[in-house]
Amino acid sequence: MRGLILNTVRVRDEDLIVKIITNTEVLSLYRFYGARHSYINTGYFIDFVVEENYKSTIKRLRNVAQISFKFLFEREKLFYFKEYVRLLNIHFTDVSRVDNFYYDSLFRLAESLHQRDAKRAIIEHYVGLLEKEGRLYKDKNCFLCEKKVGKKIALARSFLVAHEKCIMSDGFDAEKIDILFNEKKTILFNDEEIEKLWKILSLGI
Repeated sequence: MRGLILNTVRVRDEDLIVKIITNTEVLSLYRFYGARHSYINTGYFIDFVVEENYKSTIKRLRNVAQISFKFLFEREKLFYFKEYVRLLNIHFTDVSRVDNFYYDSLFRLAESLHQRDAKRAIIEHYVGLLEKEGRLYKDKNCFLCEKKVGKKIALARSFLVAHEKCIMSDGFDAEKIDILFNEKKTILFNDEEIEKLWKILSLGI
C-alpha cells in the first residue's frame, strides 16, 4: 500500500500514531519506536503494510519504505510542501474515506516540484482541490455583499471572491483570477502576488 504521511503524534515510549492518506482512505496507524526510522515524517510518501493488532483497535504500521522525490533534497521546497500537508491534515479531520483525486494529484505534485516554484505549484494544486470539492466559485459575485465584482478581485480564505472594500484587502486583476480559476495557472502573477496568494492559502483550506 502507498500513502502520504499527513501527521505524526508521539505517544508513550516515543511510539508514533501516524496519519496517512491513501488513494481511498485516511488511516491512523501505530508505529513502534523500535521500528521507527527517520523517514516517518510529515510530507513523506511511503510504501507500507497495515497489520491487524488484536490487542488494540488501532492497526499497526509495518514494513515502511520511503518513496523518494528529487524535491526532498531542496530544503525550501520541502518546507512549503510540508506546510501544505499540515493544512491538508486539518482539512481531513474526522475523514476516513476519500476520492483517489487527493493522493493521485498530490503524488503528481511531488513529482513536479523539483522543476517548479513550490508556491506556484501548490497554489495551482489547491485551486484544483477547491474545484474538485465544489468550492471554487467562478461567478464573480462577492461572497459578502453578493454583488458583482469589477476589474479588481480580492480573495478571502478558501479563495472566496470579494470586493476590495468588503474585506479591506487589495485585489488582483480579474484576468489573472480568470486564468487561475479556469486553467489552474499562476503564470500571470508576479512574485509579490504569489506571496499574497500563499498567505491567503495559509489561512486554511
